[in-house]
Amino acid sequence: MDRSWIHEPNRLSAKFLKGLYNFILFAKASARDGRFACPCRKCVNMHRFSPGVVSSHILENGFSPGYTDWIFHRDPTSQTSDSSYSHQNDDGLREVDAQEQHGVQQFLEDMAVGSDEIENSRSTRVENDWGDSSTIDDDTQPTEAYEYAKRFHDLLEESDEELFSGCRKHSKLSFILELYNKKCMYGWSDKSFEDLLTTMRETLPEGEKLPESSYEVRKLIDALGLDYQTIDACPNDCMLFWKEHIDEPRCLHCNAYRYKEETESSSTSKRNKIRKGVKVLRWFPLIPRLQRLFMCKKTASLMRWHLDERRDDGYLRHPADARAWKDFDSRYADFAKEPRNVRLGLATDGFNPFRSLSSTHSSWPVVVTAYNLPPWLCMKQSSLFLCLLIPGPKSPGANIDIYLEPFIEELIHLWEKGVDTYDAHAKTTFKLHASLLWTINDFPAYSMLSGWRTKKGYGCPCCGFNTWSKWLKHGKKYCFLGHRRFLSYDHSWRRNKNCFDGTEEFRGPPVRMTGSCIRDLWDSNGSTRDLNGTNINITEGCKKKSIFFRLPYWEYNRVRHNLDVMHIEKNVCDNILDTLLSVRGKTKDNVKARFDMQEMGIRHTLHPFELSTGKYRAAPALFEMSSTEKKQMLRVLKHVKVPDGYSSNISRCVDVKHKKISGLKSHDCHVLLHDLLPVAVRGCLKDRVARALIDLSAYFRELSSKVLKVSRLEEMEVEIGEILARMEMIFPPSFFTIMVHLVVHLVEEAKWNGPVQYRWMYPIERYLMTLKAHVGNKAYPEASIAQWYIANEAITFCSRYFEGVRTRFNKPARNSDDMDLLRTEDSPVNTTSGHPIGKVENIILNPTSWVQAHRYVLYNSKEVLPYIEEHKDEIKRKLSSRNRRNNASRLIEIEKVHHSTFVDWFKGRVARLEEMHDPRFTAELKGLARGPNYGVRQFKGYITKGVRYHANCREEERKTQNSGVVVATKTSSLEGEILNYGRIVDMIELNYFERFRVALFKCEWVDVERGRGLKKDAYGYTMVNFSRLIHTGSNIRDEPFVFADQVRPVFYIKDSQEPDWYVALRTKPRDTYELGDELVYQSKNADQSLSVENVGRASEDENWVRNDLHPVVFEYVDPGVAATTSVMSEDEA
Repeated sequence: MDRSWIHEPNRLSAKFLKGLYNFILFAKASARDGRFACPCRKCVNMHRFSPGVVSSHILENGFSPGYTDWIFHRDPTSQTSDSSYSHQNDDGLREVDAQEQHGVQQFLEDMAVGSDEIENSRSTRVENDWGDSSTIDDDTQPTEAYEYAKRFHDLLEESDEELFSGCRKHSKLSFILELYNKKCMYGWSDKSFEDLLTTMRETLPEGEKLPESSYEVRKLIDALGLDYQTIDACPNDCMLFWKEHIDEPRCLHCNAYRYKEETESSSTSKRNKIRKGVKVLRWFPLIPRLQRLFMCKKTASLMRWHLDERRDDGYLRHPADARAWKDFDSRYADFAKEPRNVRLGLATDGFNPFRSLSSTHSSWPVVVTAYNLPPWLCMKQSSLFLCLLIPGPKSPGANIDIYLEPFIEELIHLWEKGVDTYDAHAKTTFKLHASLLWTINDFPAYSMLSGWRTKKGYGCPCCGFNTWSKWLKHGKKYCFLGHRRFLSYDHSWRRNKNCFDGTEEFRGPPVRMTGSCIRDLWDSNGSTRDLNGTNINITEGCKKKSIFFRLPYWEYNRVRHNLDVMHIEKNVCDNILDTLLSVRGKTKDNVKARFDMQEMGIRHTLHPFELSTGKYRAAPALFEMSSTEKKQMLRVLKHVKVPDGYSSNISRCVDVKHKKISGLKSHDCHVLLHDLLPVAVRGCLKDRVARALIDLSAYFRELSSKVLKVSRLEEMEVEIGEILARMEMIFPPSFFTIMVHLVVHLVEEAKWNGPVQYRWMYPIERYLMTLKAHVGNKAYPEASIAQWYIANEAITFCSRYFEGVRTRFNKPARNSDDMDLLRTEDSPVNTTSGHPIGKVENIILNPTSWVQAHRYVLYNSKEVLPYIEEHKDEIKRKLSSRNRRNNASRLIEIEKVHHSTFVDWFKGRVARLEEMHDPRFTAELKGLARGPNYGVRQFKGYITKGVRYHANCREEERKTQNSGVVVATKTSSLEGEILNYGRIVDMIELNYFERFRVALFKCEWVDVERGRGLKKDAYGYTMVNFSRLIHTGSNIRDEPFVFADQVRPVFYIKDSQEPDWYVALRTKPRDTYELGDELVYQSKNADQSLSVENVGRASEDENWVRNDLHPVVFEYVDPGVAATTSVMSEDEA
């Protein structure tokens, strides 16, 4: 179709009018509801009108000169349209189709259609000169909308411009977007990116259109993205200079000047210089970012996942499964009717943008995530929105509410009025609403956001004014005991004074304060009663009324602020390790703790006694370890090898010589507390202490599972009360800091809000690390972060449209098994994908191994199953004359003969079927009977189902362990399923003469059939012994091989008491989600899990002393002065 008419200067000429008429006829194919995009110079395809209005606009304003490919006016139902998909149009202008441009055209179209549909929903219908009913705005277009249209018009021109003459793979825009996507993915610096552009300009043909600098690229990328606003703040965090106060020069509360003082050197340019605020808040509006989620077809459909694809079967896998989500839907039925309405979570934390260069500066990003998305997306960095960037150099503290005002106003608008949003998936416009479910934060930020005083006697925000706390005179801090309140009312420990704090306990568990109660107390400046019945004012426990109470629904949310499991685990683990290892200055069993127990009148055997020398002597506590036991525990941790990607190298933190552990990160403590520490303390601590710590570990492990069951959580609520009460009988009061006490409330929050993976700080901390890595200008750290975020946000959105390009959305994981090098469609063996890693060698199998491997393939082929039974029946008939043996011995004999002879028998059986032209004969059977080639491929590494496996010989010089496997099988000697533990010794690929290939692992298996190589210890851990093996492969009847995809990962830790035995710990691959198709509800190490029976009611043993250790001698001068300690000699003792 001729397009030259669009450049005709006279819009009343016959050529222009004829071209306009043909364009209207052509564009009607793309019309929806009788309307299509208007390509006039003002609308530039940003608005949709009826044909009559479009014609009048083009006649009045002219046709957009850069719009020549007419991508917004093609028939969406057809695969080709006019000549716009050809490489050359009538004017000789080259056009690139959408697929060649990596979806860039589709991206631009989604942006245009989405903006257009939103505008049309705000319009009113009027009659135009052509007599058609159309929609136009009541008011003229604002300047901001015009600027956006102009920007979009420029993008269209860029998308239509050739990269260089004759380039058919890329347009200028698509090439720049793909290149910048790689820059963001791989962390290229601006300088390296500019050097790459220079090299490309020198390499590409003359006339290339590459930008000159990274600054020009950023300008182009910014045009694709969303902007942010800067708002000056009072230097003392009193107010924001915005809305009606935008022109105020000074703070209305403290009279502080808002602008930076100008230097003498800048006085010459005062007239034209823009004054800079001392503190500048950067606000990234949330509403347009939520709208963008629906402008993209891919993400728009995922925003309904919680309704359309989530399985509702009583298990908690997602926040939508939890009670808080369902209660919210019940209370606000109109909100729940629209599944696209967004449920949000807010997270914030302070970080030092200068890393180690400064320890005082603290910036505070506020991040939001949308929980409508499926589990594998909603906590990913690409799904997190940076809403606010609160400036440093100091924490805003309780004044953080001042900075949250713009965000809260957005939330109120989203709740009360909503915003018109175009859904690209449903191709409709709807009114989008949103609600904030909760906040995610560490404990200091919990206090800042909620307003609760977490450092006082009422420091537990869950117990509120019913917090049990006691001020320790010598330790100069509060301790938080009283966990007997969480026991059943008839529990014997409630009456036990000696083992606890010297009192009886008959009070029930505290009731969490509701939001309505807190609001009412603040509104009336009211009083309430604490645990002891004392009348207290709300300000005793709460320092402010949180800004979140401006949200109409906030007070009805049961759990408004989440306790962070990540930091709680870190603090609990540190308390345990420091106390067990008696780390000076950090142990909770110190001089002050002993005097505090004396002050409380409890545990008299642990009280210090004054010696004639003026020093004091104290007996060692039950949890104390000797120097030998400490080294024994640390050696276990020092020599442990964990699977690849399981954790960092924890052994680097262990110092056996000096008996200490240092430099642990939060995830190190997570792994220690869940798996490694319980194994290490076995045999090193007294049984009472070890059992308490192992049960606490099992509690955290179950709590952190990705799949939770409500009935099990209710049991765990009872169990954690008993565990903490048992720990109260072992450890001193100073051990029970507020972070230890908060453990008791974690189960309740899991019941209400769902799995902890959506509510802990791990993904947020990783995101903050990403922000920190992009502080380019140290003089303006927040500005650097904001500029990077805008560009990264734009390229992230664009990359959803890239086809055939590696982006952050389709980048394979490190242990991805997408490269299926083995499986073929006609394979008779049901195996999954996988691929070898490392060096591959070609070897010749020995005859015994060949039979064993081939036989295993036959045993697991559906086509061969009838012949297995036939062979066994034939053996039974031959052995029927020997009836002297009992039935068990006869079955064993049948199995032996079957294993020894089946391969040859099956080969002959298939040959006879072929000779007789039996209909059961198939080519697949013939290929199986023939067997594989004796030449096989051998490798030392393999990836399948997201797990990396290594042969045992490859791990000798490594710090990781990936050879451990466990397989569930049925055996003839035991009815039912048993677990076989082993280690991979070899990996091979059988080649059935190119018909199909199979990967097999050859393993050394511990003897589980006779129980010689497998046992359970006193704490429920599975232990294996690799000096007692079966199926070693030496006998032809052995079965050392398994399919690569049959095994599950396990790793082994050498036992400190029995040298030949190892503790087996099962694990799961990262980034896997159990969505109900193959539901297995269990913790990582299901062999050692917490249960009511395991916890029981421990003995009320009042022995708190280890009599086999020497007492401790120390000098004690004053409660405020540190004491020195030393271990007594044998003579002194």
